[in-house]
Amino acid sequence: MRTIDECRAEVFRRSEEKIKARRRARARAAALCVPLCLCAVIMSVAFALPRGPRTEQDMMQEDGEAPGGAPGTEVVDGGRDEDVTAPAGTADPLSFSFSLTWNVFGISSYDSVTGRLIKTTDATRPEDYVTTYRLTDEETARISELIRGLDIDRYPDVYDPQAGNIASDPSMTLILSVRMGETEKTVTAKNIALTYESDDPDGQRFLDVCREIIEILTGTEAWQSLPEYEFFYD
Repeated sequence: MRTIDECRAEVFRRSEEKIKARRRARARAAALCVPLCLCAVIMSVAFALPRGPRTEQDMMQEDGEAPGGAPGTEVVDGGRDEDVTAPAGTADPLSFSFSLTWNVFGISSYDSVTGRLIKTTDATRPEDYVTTYRLTDEETARISELIRGLDIDRYPDVYDPQAGNIASDPSMTLILSVRMGETEKTVTAKNIALTYESDDPDGQRFLDVCREIIEILTGTEAWQSLPEYEFFYD
């Protein structure tokens, strides 16, 4: 049998273990409560701060209407293409764009909306002759100036800038499209003489504009990086 002193020591030991266990439990509870209390204080302060004035966009979102469109319309802000710039005096900077198709060794083309630049379609692997190019601000400004000066609405949809006075074999085709808002004008000069010369002032202006746009596009690093023509024609 254990003596009284041994029993007393055992009681003290167990009591001490219980006290230590309670202290550990209180420490864990305190460690859990402190972050919760801090979060509650921060949220209370955040909700207590005065809100700024409601913008039109806030009100539209609360009403379930997507800003810039009809209710439920998803508005994607992808930024504007560098080459899609309006001529001077145009209200909407995104309303103006153009495309040009011409042929030298196969059909070449450029569209300022997509930036798609095609050197030729006449190749074993046409996809090797396609790239994307965004016009610089200077190039965009120059092309916009050229097209403004052309006053393209004065030209017929099908047009011979040389008035049938000259011809060549092979011939040349130029297709210039200008988009202004919801309006689009396309002038097609099909199978004309392979020269940028005309006796008619309007015809010469049209040829000069197309030629300079082509020179800008073919002078870019994007064009120069494309492979050399696979087929040549006399």
